[in-house]
Amino acid sequence: MDDPADWSLSIAGLPAQVAGSGVPLMAMGDVPDQGPVLHVLVVDDDEDIVLNLSEGLEMSGHAVLTAHSAAAARAVMAGRDDIGVVVTDIRMPGEDGLKLAQAIMTGRPDEAAIEVVVITGHATVQDAAAAIRLHVFDFLPKPFTVDAATHAVDRALARARSRRADGAQRRELLRRTEEAERARAEMEHLLGGAEGRLSAMPSGFAPAEALRREMHAISHALRTPLHAIAGGADLLRQRGGTLDDAAARDDMAMLQGGVKRAVEAVALVEELHRTDPNPPEGEVPLIDLSLALARLATRLQRRDDPPEATIEVEAGEGLQVRCLPNDLRRVIDLCADSAIAWAPAGATIVLAAGAAEAGMVEATFAVRGPQAGPEAAAAAISDFARTQEDLRFAVARRLAERHGGGLTSTGGADGAMTMRLLLPGG
Repeated sequence: MDDPADWSLSIAGLPAQVAGSGVPLMAMGDVPDQGPVLHVLVVDDDEDIVLNLSEGLEMSGHAVLTAHSAAAARAVMAGRDDIGVVVTDIRMPGEDGLKLAQAIMTGRPDEAAIEVVVITGHATVQDAAAAIRLHVFDFLPKPFTVDAATHAVDRALARARSRRADGAQRRELLRRTEEAERARAEMEHLLGGAEGRLSAMPSGFAPAEALRREMHAISHALRTPLHAIAGGADLLRQRGGTLDDAAARDDMAMLQGGVKRAVEAVALVEELHRTDPNPPEGEVPLIDLSLALARLATRLQRRDDPPEATIEVEAGEGLQVRCLPNDLRRVIDLCADSAIAWAPAGATIVLAAGAAEAGMVEATFAVRGPQAGPEAAAAAISDFARTQEDLRFAVARRLAERHGGGLTSTGGADGAMTMRLLLPGG
């Protein structure tokens, strides 16, 4: 049989595999570099209109290209990706402006978006209907002023830039999603191998039980957000619309939320296996646990994104524990964050402290559901059903055990849950 220490090391190698996948985040407000200046292409068989319109747009600061037919416009556009707006007459010899607009708009990805403004003189109702079906951005009825044309072009360029930025953002997020999916497959492989090795260990073997608990937390933390990533990406692919569509933005938010949670989970896995399980060397100071919990409640309320649950403190006064200061702050922060993540809407989280048996001091983090009374008791449930024992819980438990204490949880039904942290008293 392999040395149990080897199994712990094999699990500890997991974050390095995931972290190497390169799954950074892009916030919804981030806008990629707009790149080169977007040109305006003016297309009309009337040379005077082309000259006057192009000069007026150039005086307004636009970079302008010109063409006197649809065929000439196609030649100008060939191989270029820096044209953001095409202003074209509808009635031209040969190919008309609507067919040119159709050729420009059909199948064009958002990251190369071009908006079309059509010049209308004697357009029919059928022409107008066709232009609308093609999603032409605007109409310029003859005669028009240069100011009216400039205003239409300004708005069309803004729309083209927005679509290009959204399209580039979506493409980048989908690329990162594919990387995350590859990381998920690798994690599945690593987790499956580790679970197989743990299952071969005899039942009740203490190191195996501890590793099984950690494996359960790791599996849940890493697999759940990656399903959100895959789901958001699939919906975006199926929808195929621009990010101006509210539903598509919801899909994007789902995808980004999944990526964020996956990256946070990887960081917690790394912290779990970086945490020294051995007792600290030298003298361990006494720290006021009552004061630490009161300060924790203050920190939670001062966060940029404070918890929705109500925070109450019933920590008494002067209860002291032997614990390294940084470890105590981290363990109670983790317990609180785990409780906040578990708490349903309208819940209350009670931070309490008191003396326990055998010279120990306990801190409790009790989540009371919105329907639970003050004395609501948390019913015990089975070991591996306790989904509140997430990665934060696993890291906090290791820190507590390092100091000769422990961390347990009970409840989980109806939104009620209690975590009990034990540390040696003074």
